[in-house]
Amino acid sequence: MPSQNRAIVDKLLTNVSNMKSTQGHISEMLLTPLDVKQRTGKVAGYGQNHLRIVNSIKRGRGKYREVEAVVRSQTSYEIEGHGLEGMITQEDYDNVEAPYDAEQDEVESITSILLQEKEYILSQALADTAVLTQNTTLAGAQQFSDYNNSDPLAIALAARAAVRAGCGQVANVAWCDYAVADTLRFHPQILDSLGFKQARPGGLSDEELAKAFKVKKFMVAEAMYQSANEGQGNSALTALWGKHLWFGCIADGAAKRQTTLGYRLGLTGKAPRSVSKWAINNPRGATAVLVEDEYDFLLTDVGAAYFVKNAIA
Repeated sequence: MPSQNRAIVDKLLTNVSNMKSTQGHISEMLLTPLDVKQRTGKVAGYGQNHLRIVNSIKRGRGKYREVEAVVRSQTSYEIEGHGLEGMITQEDYDNVEAPYDAEQDEVESITSILLQEKEYILSQALADTAVLTQNTTLAGAQQFSDYNNSDPLAIALAARAAVRAGCGQVANVAWCDYAVADTLRFHPQILDSLGFKQARPGGLSDEELAKAFKVKKFMVAEAMYQSANEGQGNSALTALWGKHLWFGCIADGAAKRQTTLGYRLGLTGKAPRSVSKWAINNPRGATAVLVEDEYDFLLTDVGAAYFVKNAIA
């Protein structure tokens, strides 16, 4: 009987999985991408001694001052395998007609579940005040949904100052859930700061919010997850990124001596996901498909981020 050990990687279905981008996920775009050769190891880093002010003047016959300019550090990582298996029966093959595709539909659905977990893992880590110790929690009139009393630009100013003080670089990215962004798009204070005294048809764009918050990029997460227990009946869709807002310093690509909040690690030479399939005989004519994803989210400099908890009510 065929077994998973005899499964073959299907390039076509792997492409289907890697092209799958469930609406509004940002976990694969947020942190700096970094490919590594081994599943476990250490990511090299440097201290901040090179940022010190040191008196380098030599007087008379004195020696030049000796300094410890390079301080090296390492952070351990472990790339974990994530995978889910599904089955396509002969009945599926016989009854599914265009525009449906039995195999592609199965792969896309499994991929969506994996992406949901991936998004959840990162959003939960970044919403933990024990992890991001530079944070504030808003309540009542402070929350941005109170247009008359809240001060989002002051919060943004404090966030940028905290990031710069925490890592030595300015914040270049802000991100939040759709509901938070939708509230900010119509906030009178932000509209006024950009010269829209009365209103802005359709609200502010992502680019305009980035301009108001003085960052290069404003990212909006739209993904939601089904928080109701399976079989419960009633749907309970919940925002994966909650009612929060973040500011961070995040590099576009990996390089030596850079400052970045963290890395999304993958294996060198491997696609983010792969799909394998094999024939099974129970039931007869069925095919099993396995979608695998391998990654690690590694936060290397938590001083490079600021977390605004409960930004809206």
